[in-house]
Amino acid sequence: MRLINLLLLPMLAILIFTSCDGSGFLSASSMSNEVLVIMEEDQWESETGRALYDVLNSPAKGLPQFEPNFRILQLAPENFTSTFKVARNIIMPEISNIYSVAKLSSELDKYASGQVIMTVRAPDTTAFINFLKENKEGIVDYILNKEMERTAQWLIKDSGTPQSHIQQVFGFNIYYPKGLSNITEHPNFYWATNSAGRARKDIVIYQFPYTTETVFEKDSLIAIRNRVLGEYITGSFDSHMTTSTAYDPDYRKMEYNGLFRAELRGLWEMTKDMMGGPFVSHAFVNENTNMVVVVEVFIFAPETDKRNIIRGMEGSLYTIKIPEKTKK
Repeated sequence: MRLINLLLLPMLAILIFTSCDGSGFLSASSMSNEVLVIMEEDQWESETGRALYDVLNSPAKGLPQFEPNFRILQLAPENFTSTFKVARNIIMPEISNIYSVAKLSSELDKYASGQVIMTVRAPDTTAFINFLKENKEGIVDYILNKEMERTAQWLIKDSGTPQSHIQQVFGFNIYYPKGLSNITEHPNFYWATNSAGRARKDIVIYQFPYTTETVFEKDSLIAIRNRVLGEYITGSFDSHMTTSTAYDPDYRKMEYNGLFRAELRGLWEMTKDMMGGPFVSHAFVNENTNMVVVVEVFIFAPETDKRNIIRGMEGSLYTIKIPEKTKK
């Protein structure tokens, strides 16, 4: 793990040029999906550091090849100067017999706006390692949620105004990256793409009447996805989009911005074309229209890493909001 220290050089260059958010308070910097671990070198090289490394280096879900959840940077406490204190994601392990049990705490915006500092405290190495193993998914999800929130805030600021046509047709606000200028529409269906041969980015939105809550179950959402996108997203040789069976989609129920959502995360493919890649979708009910709305982002980026690209698109899902003035 010693080689990870070499990554501090590009990070240092990035943090020197940290910007302000207009209030005189520094905005959290460093690259997306990076985590800075404040830990002594010998501890980092021990089983304690390996346990934390294994959590942060765990495979990102829904990708066709292995990519770690985060890019990991390790820094000794004595080198944790003001330059590095504005990093967006920081983890600070503390192992001491003054603690009776292992626990995790987080602090937001301590040194910079949009920052999260997580502290894992434990009475000994064994307790520390066991705590990480038992809470691995929760730790990863917490950091990822913060990344999505930052991406969403950036998309809102970058776009300025939500997609007005989507608001008119589907009754909610959403912001997505610029450049998706190729638009295809059908009744209750919207598709925007940049049509790029590589690093292609797409977002689709479709809706249908809400009749039963079972529509939000995993198998139901996959079947609806295959039917709708298979009809409207087609390719050469009479191919159509479908959900790949090579990777069983991850499924979860969640709430964000006061809105219940069912999330699918998996791989798409074209039935007769050599095309495919990751997708993420959120399905929810618009109570104003009594329609089930599905918003999905997907990418096509052959021969390149896909984690950052799909997460950049996924942030769009965290900008979804039903306007308060009409919400029942």
